[in-house]
Amino acid sequence: MRGTKRVLCGLMAACWLAGTMPAAAARPEIAGLQVPVMCQKPELYNGCEVTSLAMMLRHAGQPVSKMELAAQLRKDLTPEVRDGQGRTLSWGDPNRGFVGDITGRLRGYGVYHGPVRDLLEARMPGKAVDLTGSPFETLLDTVAAGRPVVVWTTTQFRVPAAWVYWRGPDGTVKATFSEHAVLLVGYGPQTVTVNDPLTCSVRQVDRASFRRSWEGMGAQAVTYR
Repeated sequence: MRGTKRVLCGLMAACWLAGTMPAAAARPEIAGLQVPVMCQKPELYNGCEVTSLAMMLRHAGQPVSKMELAAQLRKDLTPEVRDGQGRTLSWGDPNRGFVGDITGRLRGYGVYHGPVRDLLEARMPGKAVDLTGSPFETLLDTVAAGRPVVVWTTTQFRVPAAWVYWRGPDGTVKATFSEHAVLLVGYGPQTVTVNDPLTCSVRQVDRASFRRSWEGMGAQAVTYR
């Protein structure tokens, strides 16, 4: 047995030195998924998150309307309080649920990854994956594996320039009214491809700028397995 182990070790070392050991599959330089675009407007003026989720669910073979998802999404019903100059003093927490009015008939903000992940889990039990805080390369690997990703960014795909703060149910909420969510469906060496529910289009975005905006929004992302 010891002799056999020595032979195997010797063979492995020889293969390693010869460069013939099997390597992990490299991520392809370019990847893209065909996912039909859905528009958040006119029904859901502030509904970028559930519209992006609806696109992803359709790709996963679980079609559902954005309106049904909007009805099922957890809400934080904490009322908004503003001062005499219109600045928000207190409101809900997007980590708890959607803040404000998703339809846009009244003032609204948005929702973050936790409630969206929970809604995805309700639609696909045992399948939801929260990639928040993962390396950006994990998002690319997921797309390369054939699964789109709901990603939080900003409407201009830039690092948020203007933050606002208000009192929430669990403490101070840091927010930006340029908050946005899109569906990541592809990438190349210099760009990423997203389904943008706000413009109702497939968009090519500078990869480095997109990554910085995603990181600026807390590196939030949700997909499925």
